[in-house]
Amino acid sequence: MGGPEFVLRDAGRGDLDWIVQLETRPDFAAFIHRWPRDAHDRNLADPEMRYLVAVDATARPAAYVILAGLASPARSIELVRMAVAAPGAGLGSRLLPQIIRLAFEELGANRLWLDLFDDNHRARHVYKIAGFQQEGVLRDAALRADGTIGSLVVMSILRREYAT
Repeated sequence: MGGPEFVLRDAGRGDLDWIVQLETRPDFAAFIHRWPRDAHDRNLADPEMRYLVAVDATARPAAYVILAGLASPARSIELVRMAVAAPGAGLGSRLLPQIIRLAFEELGANRLWLDLFDDNHRARHVYKIAGFQQEGVLRDAALRADGTIGSLVVMSILRREYAT
């Protein structure tokens, strides 16, 4: 996919206003759990979590990623969230291999997993193309921002699948 190149860097407190602004966009309400800024601030300081921001050549943020479970004894890391400022432009597809490589090569994951609402077809397709496999569905498991309940699809990629 063409387009500008992006680099993942660790997020800091100075990124939190942008992160909150992005995740509270009305067009994301159906797919992204909204957290208040103070929750992000606590999570950013949590050694079990890692926040990353994708920036372009001018250091302008274009996406953010949250990983959790960094000290999991089973080395099972969760991709909690990946939000892209311009959905549909291919940035998520270009960032996902970097996230997967980070999880397995730098963080020593045995498993990288995520969940997403079952009607988030665009994201599910991107994850599948990147090598994630569907493990199952958690029926009516999560509250959406609009107050409705949605089912979650659980997907993962294992170290041995990444290596092949």
